Amino acid sequence: MKRYKVAILNTKGGVGKSTASMQLMVPYLYQKSGSAISYFEFDDENEDAVSFDKSQLVWIEKVNVTGIDLREQLRDILLLENSICIDVGANKTTVYVMEALIDSGMVHALDLVVIPLMDGELDAVSAINVYHKIKEANEDIKVVFVLNRWNENREIESQFDLFLGDKYGFFDTKGLVNYIEEKDRNYIVLADSDAIKYSRGFGMTLWEIALSSDSIDQELKEAIKNGASKEEIKKLSFIKGLKKDCKEYHDRVLKPAFERLDEILG
Repeated sequence: MKRYKVAILNTKGGVGKSTASMQLMVPYLYQKSGSAISYFEFDDENEDAVSFDKSQLVWIEKVNVTGIDLREQLRDILLLENSICIDVGANKTTVYVMEALIDSGMVHALDLVVIPLMDGELDAVSAINVYHKIKEANEDIKVVFVLNRWNENREIESQFDLFLGDKYGFFDTKGLVNYIEEKDRNYIVLADSDAIKYSRGFGMTLWEIALSSDSIDQELKEAIKNGASKEEIKKLSFIKGLKKDCKEYHDRVLKPAFERLDEILG
């Protein structure tokens, strides 16, 4: 079984770091290692990981950035022998953690840096800045950009033209991806979907719901047969529909993303 150590970084807030962490990287790492992932959320302001309190894929630990020796904390975490996912909050938190990773040399213990972004200009600029900071410290590290909340009714190049460049040449937009080394121009696209929101509402990853047992169908039949309350039947019916949506998202989006991660990590 393979065990990887991954950090999710972007100084810009609201770029979908928790989505990239919990809905993409955690299931991928779980599949590779065959055991629960040690998940560390470095954030003094938000507690996004708490939303996944029913997930069986992770051991979640909240890390407050202020008042601790970040270098020592990162040494202890990255020297653990199991798979690690480090989800780092935005703004100064990312800056502090990156500095600690670089100053301590523990950036060399990472197998992959994941840089999420959405389609705003600041998202792309911040992503490129993080890339250069990390690569200056460890030129051999693997990097992947995650383009979040893609509207599947639009072309990827149209929605993310600031990052990928103007596909048709109408506006002479070069694309910030051209400011990174060609070998590092790796990106994964995560389509927007209500399945992401609702799976999180149930405290689990979309991947878990997609691959869960089919007992929900039997539960729903029995609830209807035994005259359960309307609320209970509606809830079971909703979960049944959600499972189908999650399975379709898994097959359409996550499986190709996992295959791309295999290629990047070799």
